[in-house]
Amino acid sequence: MNRKQHKHLSATCQCGKVKLEGVGPPILTGSCYCTSCQEAGRQFEQLASAPPVLDPDSGTGVILYRKDRVRCVMGQEYLEERRLKPDSPTRRVLATCCNSAMFLDFTKGHWLSMFRNRFPTGAPPLEMRVMTKERRVGVELADDLPNYSGHSGKFMLKLIAAWIAMGFRRPEVTLGQTARFRAR
Repeated sequence: MNRKQHKHLSATCQCGKVKLEGVGPPILTGSCYCTSCQEAGRQFEQLASAPPVLDPDSGTGVILYRKDRVRCVMGQEYLEERRLKPDSPTRRVLATCCNSAMFLDFTKGHWLSMFRNRFPTGAPPLEMRVMTKERRVGVELADDLPNYSGHSGKFMLKLIAAWIAMGFRRPEVTLGQTARFRAR
C-alpha cells in the first residue's frame, strides 16, 4: 500500500450524520468469521433500515487502526455501544441515527476494528481472512487471500508492531453511550 494513499480514510454512517476518520495507514485489513462477529452482525442487521454488516460469506470486513489514530469528526452524540454479554471486553459501536455499525473496540487492546463497509470510497483491499474455522457451515472460501483458521502470526506481528510504535500505550476510546444487545 502506498502510505500517501491512506493519509486520511473516512468512515460514515448510512445517513451521513456520523463520520469517523482514520489517520495514516491502517494496521491491516481483514475479514473475521468468529461466532461473535457473526452474531453481532446478525443482530445489527435486524435493526430497522440497518445497512449490512456481514459479507455474503458470513465474514465481517474490518480495517484495524491504532486507537490514537481514529477520531470522530462529527456525530459523536449518535454513537452507542453494544456488547453481546455485559462483561465482554469487546464492544461494538452503532450510529443510532441510521443503525449503522461503525466499529468494534476490544477495550483491552490498542486498536479499533472499523467496519470496512462504512468506508464509502478508498477502502484498502482485504489482506487476510481470520477465524475461518468458525465460518458458517457450507461456506467455501476462495484462495485469493490467506485464510487462517485462527489469528495468524502475521496478524499478531502487525498488532505488536503497532503497539510498539505507540509506546505500549492503550488509549481509552470514549465514543459511544452504553446499551445492550437483546438477549436471545
